[in-house]
Amino acid sequence: MSLMRLASVALFAALASSALAADLPTLPSTDSTPATPDWKGFYIGSGVSLTTLRGAKGQIGGDIFAGYDHVYDNGVLLGVKFDTGYDPYVLPNRLKGFDFAESSVKVGYEMGRFTPYITAGVGLAKATNFGSGLPSADNSINGLFSGPGAVQPVGVVGVGFDYAVTDKLHVGVSAYVNNGGGLAH
Repeated sequence: MSLMRLASVALFAALASSALAADLPTLPSTDSTPATPDWKGFYIGSGVSLTTLRGAKGQIGGDIFAGYDHVYDNGVLLGVKFDTGYDPYVLPNRLKGFDFAESSVKVGYEMGRFTPYITAGVGLAKATNFGSGLPSADNSINGLFSGPGAVQPVGVVGVGFDYAVTDKLHVGVSAYVNNGGGLAH
């Protein structure tokens, strides 16, 4: 066999094997590190609040929110959020709680799956009394701007943290205080 013929057969075999390899399925990755959490972008969510005091029956409220967060290369997180809902009063009285709507800014620091933050904002709140049934987001935003009672401006500050359960599912805990004449969210 001539050297030219041997080189041609070797070249043909090499080209054929790479073409066959492209059709083979790829094996799953053996890398066990989880995907990096994505803390930036648009998000929506809901929350549940529980207000209780020793010797008093616990009251439940809730909210819905939407926001946008941006994480810079140095790990600093800046965000904006709109939130509306209903929170119950701690002490029982003829008014059960208050409807609220607020806008806030958030500053935090991304630390892998854990992101602590502080927040501050402004909003509107109005004391309300639901006759029966649970409040809904629709009732809260409508109740804020209709019916009897005065709407109060409020300033809101808070702290919290978010934890990335997966790269797309985040849960968090936060605590807020406002200056709304006894309203606490």
